[in-house]
Amino acid sequence: MFTIKINTYKYFPLLLFSFFPYITPYSFGTDIQPWSILLVSLMTLLMLFNNIKIQSYIYYLWLPFLFSFMLFFLSPETKSAVRSILGYLTIGLVPYVFYYILKNHYSLFEKFIKVSTVVYFFVGLAQLIINEKFMLFAVNRMTSSENRGITSLSVEPTFYGMICLFLLLIFITLNIKNSKKYIYLLLIQIIFFSQSTMTILLMIVYGFYYFLFKMNLKVVLTSFFFFAVTLTAIVNTDIINQDIRFFNVLRMLISNPSEIISRDASINFRLADIYFPIKGFIDNYMLPNGFNTYQTYLVSELAQQSTFSGNGGWVTTSNRISSFYSSILFELGVVGLIIPIIYSLIILKAYRYQTRNALINLFFINTMLITAIPLSFTFVGIYMSSLIYRANTQGL
Repeated sequence: MFTIKINTYKYFPLLLFSFFPYITPYSFGTDIQPWSILLVSLMTLLMLFNNIKIQSYIYYLWLPFLFSFMLFFLSPETKSAVRSILGYLTIGLVPYVFYYILKNHYSLFEKFIKVSTVVYFFVGLAQLIINEKFMLFAVNRMTSSENRGITSLSVEPTFYGMICLFLLLIFITLNIKNSKKYIYLLLIQIIFFSQSTMTILLMIVYGFYYFLFKMNLKVVLTSFFFFAVTLTAIVNTDIINQDIRFFNVLRMLISNPSEIISRDASINFRLADIYFPIKGFIDNYMLPNGFNTYQTYLVSELAQQSTFSGNGGWVTTSNRISSFYSSILFELGVVGLIIPIIYSLIILKAYRYQTRNALINLFFINTMLITAIPLSFTFVGIYMSSLIYRANTQGL
């Protein structure tokens, strides 16, 4: 039988555009460029042509894409629907392709993740100490402000922080050799470069789950003591720079937690993108809402409440849903539940001999995917492929 030799396939462009999803030589009007999913799709065709098979449960991630393709013909606005379909295609194909790369070209993957970490670090460092617009010609846009961090090779400090967090998780999952220095570089980028409040809060959430399931009383009490002392220092002294957004939010949360949603624009906007899509999922009896219906639903819901600011305020009715899981549930309905179920299965398989670690990662990853992560964010699929690889190489 005639076959195409996949080992002659040039992996560099695929890895480049997957690990750097915001860089593009040509602007398509979207934050995340389509080059990655285009190359992943071509790689998938080559794999299917050569009859390469992997774990059967990964193929279930293809079902939401097939269902979204059916919904496409009912969509009144084509461009937005196509973007959603490409997102579901990313969810289905990236784990499939990257598991193959990990299985057959692990050393290449390892080198690329290390190089990517260093590149993000040095671009971020240059933006921090030389010029905040350094290398931004390679991305579509940049969003930041005086009290926020820099963006490196992404479009927002939040996405920069999320990239670093996923890279950190992949290093830990694969137990990559000599990874300690790269993990330190990623932590520096999260805390001091991106200064992403959401990413730092997610790290705190991870710590909460860690203590909850490890149940080491001595460590919990010691950590609680130092955490309480630190919070007291932040609230009552000027030791910490007042212009760092994370500490400003923390002071606001401690001083008046009941008003944190109404006083902070970013928190208000991001929580709205979690709350309203899930509410729409429930209101529609878990049936698909389809594409291009969220704006209409949001306008109606904003008029009936006062917690979230709309009508030209913080919550805009022109944006897409930014929450990963919420957008899936709103658009696909009950069919969208396939994705968190398969993700949870992958996590449990990866840590099937480590019950506590399985619970920590199960709760943390599912919590993280409720936050502002786009459907076409390739790092979700790359991370899932690292978990699948771990599950099949339990020597890790």
